[in-house]
Amino acid sequence: MAATSNASGGVRLLVLLVLLGISVFLLVNKNLFLDNVASWRRGTASFSLDLNTLSGSLTEAGVLRRFPELELRCQSAPADIQNLGDRVCYNYAKRFDGYGAHFVAFFLRDGKLASMKVDVPWWWHAAMEKRLIERYGQPTGRQVLPSGDQRLEGWQLAQGSVFYNRDPDLNPLQWNSVFWMSDRQIEQMGGSFVQGVSEPSATRAQMLRWLLGKLIHS
Repeated sequence: MAATSNASGGVRLLVLLVLLGISVFLLVNKNLFLDNVASWRRGTASFSLDLNTLSGSLTEAGVLRRFPELELRCQSAPADIQNLGDRVCYNYAKRFDGYGAHFVAFFLRDGKLASMKVDVPWWWHAAMEKRLIERYGQPTGRQVLPSGDQRLEGWQLAQGSVFYNRDPDLNPLQWNSVFWMSDRQIEQMGGSFVQGVSEPSATRAQMLRWLLGKLIHS
């Protein structure tokens, strides 16, 4: 009887600790969690896109005409993403090329398309990578070690390059990104590993975070 009572108490304690851990995690990641919830409520559009057809000559008006189903909203880019462009057109989305999506954004510089990204859930990570390989072939380049807190793989396309994170993020609320960048934007940023340009190494903290993510998702 005493053993049963102790076991029951141990289970209750474990459940309380798990709930406490989840509560702390959601509190620390409050904004990211709310952003995920917003995606489920607002993301209704489905769209497909051959990234080979994107061009650095596409204007803002051209983006809006090409993707009317996304009902994009355009504004001046916030200061913290000015490296991607001076204008951004964005919205939540439900599906991209048949897979779950979260958010899509087109970044423009001097009136022309500089880059675009589609965020997809971490549980679609492997399926999206397979989709990219089926459509564009084996990656032109792959990072062996992370640059920053993640490793990327990339494909050289007709008028730009597309990048994708090789590993799911340590944080399950953090989404994967399919990221296209025009040749002009890549040149202005000094090139990328797809063209053989070396990139900064990760810090120790970033390397540890990446290794923990690899361990959890393996």
